[in-house]
Amino acid sequence: MLHINVHPGPYTPGSPISGTVSLEGDGLRSLKVQTIKITFRGRSKSNITESSSNNNRTHHRARITLFHYEQVLLTGPYSMNPSHQWPFDFKFPECCHSTGPRQFKNSSKSFNEDIHQPLPGSFAYSTANFLKANVEASVRYELEAALVAPEGSRGSMERTRPLTLIHQRHQLDPDPRLSFSSRDCQVQSLYLSPEYQHRAPTFKEKFKSGVSWGKSPEAHYILKILLPTVAVIGRPMPLFLGVTYDEDRSTTESAPTVLLRNVKVQLVARTTVRCASASMWSSNDVHDSDYNTHTLGEKDFIDQNIELTDRFNVAELMNLIMGERQALLVPSFKTFNIIRTYTLRVHITTECGRKKSHHIFTTSELVIMARDYCPPPVFPFVIQAGEAEADITAVPPSYEAVVNK
Repeated sequence: MLHINVHPGPYTPGSPISGTVSLEGDGLRSLKVQTIKITFRGRSKSNITESSSNNNRTHHRARITLFHYEQVLLTGPYSMNPSHQWPFDFKFPECCHSTGPRQFKNSSKSFNEDIHQPLPGSFAYSTANFLKANVEASVRYELEAALVAPEGSRGSMERTRPLTLIHQRHQLDPDPRLSFSSRDCQVQSLYLSPEYQHRAPTFKEKFKSGVSWGKSPEAHYILKILLPTVAVIGRPMPLFLGVTYDEDRSTTESAPTVLLRNVKVQLVARTTVRCASASMWSSNDVHDSDYNTHTLGEKDFIDQNIELTDRFNVAELMNLIMGERQALLVPSFKTFNIIRTYTLRVHITTECGRKKSHHIFTTSELVIMARDYCPPPVFPFVIQAGEAEADITAVPPSYEAVVNK
């Protein structure tokens, strides 16, 4: 049997990879080998499957090679004895070495088409939806060992081993870049009147207030929120709430008390893919998106009379940590055929004058950064070369360890 002996990771861009390819098992004395080689590659794949009313399916696909390296470990022919192994060494590149999105018919500004873009982290996503197209997307890194038998002989075999790549952020303490939003709120209630703050109105008082609309005090206030547009996996996330009383439009004698009753914070993940059309007659590529909603945290404050002030950090009471409950959360990224973006959706329930109101706030986009930090790479200064003092016409030594395709 052919085996790849290597640590599965996780790795980071620039990490060295060392291991061995081995042949083990009975019957190897009669095994003839022409070549043994190992391939290290990264690929980004996307699929869109469309179903028609007559149960026919159309598969649109895209396959992008991010990089492709090979090492030849043995060149024969040889007749192998049991228990042989060959060492190999690779290194995860810092960026892609790709031929780019040649299979697509149109260029796209939404996707990243830079052939030397940073490597995206390992990623896998699939959805099965009977009402719309199925979407699949993956970024996969793997080693593949291949034994090629001489022509006319049997015994060729292959073995694949996946490797996990994770990303590191290059900003030590990213600015959350708080985004401001607000809602105008209006409440009309007898309980806003000072005389009913310590007793409930009678049925007659409630009836009279309902018949004579406008007799109940009316309060206007602005509910304000500050939401982050940048978050780091594994770090607390700020969320500020505040209330400003609108005295000019209110009929209450003083600023009313606004209580916080419930907060629910949701993360909406959007996966967008593009594929080459399966139709040879189509002049456009095929795009589709799928959404998943995850609850980052929810807390009721029914038993706590928390008054909203001008600026109040709700996240401190909820312990909002990005990705603590989402084990498969990946940083935001975009590559040739896959985009993963996020938005933040916050549900706020407040109470004023014993009347509850519900509000929803959403960010346009939330950029999620990796958990692990690594200082940005430092490139050496370029020094202009002086005159040569030795023979510069000699042929440089060959470099055969890795062939870049």
